[in-house]
Amino acid sequence: MNILLALLIIFSNPSDKIKIKEPWMRISAKGQTTGLYFKIENYSDKPDTLYKVEFEPAGKVEIHETYDAGNDMMGMREVKFIVVPAKSTFELKPGAHHVMLMKLKTDITRDYQGEVSLYFKQAGKIDIKAEAKEMTKKKTMEHKH
Repeated sequence: MNILLALLIIFSNPSDKIKIKEPWMRISAKGQTTGLYFKIENYSDKPDTLYKVEFEPAGKVEIHETYDAGNDMMGMREVKFIVVPAKSTFELKPGAHHVMLMKLKTDITRDYQGEVSLYFKQAGKIDIKAEAKEMTKKKTMEHKH
């Protein structure tokens, strides 16, 4: 039994160690930009790196992070990769790390299903489908003194 388990681990597909959960993108219009969001679950004993994203209907695709630009302002900047630690989940979400889909060649309407390719150093290419949704507004918390 232990030999069988060892063989399964040795010959298992590397992409089985990375799972993509809850992929979605914001609705947008042709010529505009939108954001792509998802969770990366790394079941491996080793970190893995997301280093490239492809989305054919976008003229340009970049991985971004949101940062504090000072004076109560937030900024966005491109990052070349995201390292997902071993046995952890990394979430790309609004206001944090995300993928920018720029120079859209088509409208991204509600319920649009976009095919996206994610490239990892260990797991290789993982194809996903991301559904277009409207951004939900967060309920604001009341602040009382």
